[in-house]
Amino acid sequence: MAGPVALIIGNEGSGVADELAAKADARVTIPCPGPVESLNAAVAASVLLYEAARQRATRSGGPADHRGVRR
Repeated sequence: MAGPVALIIGNEGSGVADELAAKADARVTIPCPGPVESLNAAVAASVLLYEAARQRATRSGGPADHRGVRR
């Protein structure tokens, strides 16, 4: 998606409430190889935010440090 996005992060035990999930346009899962039951909600949110930033940087011409932006 190129426009604004809202991420709904559920808790580790019960996820997102069915009423809220029904309003979402899409569902994303993070594959976890091995005997991992689930990711901590904060870790999952971090992975999703990182990927969103990576995709937006790719669409805009690359990471900020490759576009002459100084930190």
